[in-house]
Amino acid sequence: MFFKTIKIFLFITFLIFLLCELVVAQDEGEIIESLVDESDSTVDRSLSFNGYPYAYYTPETQLAIGVGGILIFYTSDHIDMLPSKVTLSGWYSTNGQYNISLKPVIYFSHNKIYLEFPFSFGHYVDKFWGIGNNTVDTGNEQYTLNEFSATLTFQVPPIAFLADRSGIIFDYNDTEIEDKQNNIYLIDNEVTGSNGGTLYGFGTDLVWDTRDNIFFPNSGGYQYFKVVVYPELGDYVFYTFEVDVRHYNSFSPDHVIASNFYFTQALGDVPFYKLPALGGQNRMRGYFEGRYRDKDYMTLQLEYRQYFWWKFGFVVFAGVGDVAPELTKFTLKGLKYSYGLGIRFLFNKEEKVNLRMDIGFGNDGNSGIYFGIEEAF
Repeated sequence: MFFKTIKIFLFITFLIFLLCELVVAQDEGEIIESLVDESDSTVDRSLSFNGYPYAYYTPETQLAIGVGGILIFYTSDHIDMLPSKVTLSGWYSTNGQYNISLKPVIYFSHNKIYLEFPFSFGHYVDKFWGIGNNTVDTGNEQYTLNEFSATLTFQVPPIAFLADRSGIIFDYNDTEIEDKQNNIYLIDNEVTGSNGGTLYGFGTDLVWDTRDNIFFPNSGGYQYFKVVVYPELGDYVFYTFEVDVRHYNSFSPDHVIASNFYFTQALGDVPFYKLPALGGQNRMRGYFEGRYRDKDYMTLQLEYRQYFWWKFGFVVFAGVGDVAPELTKFTLKGLKYSYGLGIRFLFNKEEKVNLRMDIGFGNDGNSGIYFGIEEAF
């Protein structure tokens, strides 16, 4: 498994370098239709679009090909105004999965008002190993589902809290378990959510944000707290709580040490697919997303980031984390570890937006390759 992952990583790295050569050709005027539209101006606040094709391999999707892009714009010419963005992505994988997603993130009124409205639709070949931090591979974890999700977050300066912004959240999720296959937990209806369902969530959040750049911070921090309640309006009644704390330090420009503490909890009649899940492309890279699930999930990760030549950079990262049925059940002995490295290509110099590809490893031969826009955290 280790050597297979390394080979896939090297192959996709080669594809990324080919894409980067296309970008170089554009910069030299050698192609008419570009993959990247980049401005070197430090004061230009005009609308820009960066698009690219991509190929990647993750434990969740296997080999996938797709197209993506990010539209960046400003709602004001004020010097402190943060960039708004709209990211679009669509991909299809060799095991029959597909996803189409759109994520607008818009800042208004000197960053005091924030609007986020991501939604996506996809068909997925997923896996469920049961609930707990010591579940084992049986070879029958697979199942398929269709999912449509949309979340609206609207934030304004808070009245009662000393935060930068506070908001209201509306969350919608419709999940159809299309084929349970031979998954014993789903066939026997042992777990909540084994037949899918519809969810309506209502919540609030608090944000403190002192990052000097939202795409590649060199300094500052980001603290986020969220509570969402799913009432009887949907098929399941439960609530979720989330804490996301990030900090950034640099000992020279763009040589950054980033840290992230993350905790999430779900209590009540929680469908299994909404339980906190360890793994994925942003936290505990190297594990299949959902390899371990339970009502509480906690992780701490560190990452070193550096540009080393032209528009290329690299990262190294490590993390520990675990899931538990309740907060008092976490133990040092049960902690899982994650580590890895990645490459970066700066495809929007003015805003410091990177294409990233990481390879991560975890316990018991777990590994994965991840491709995306922006940093993991």
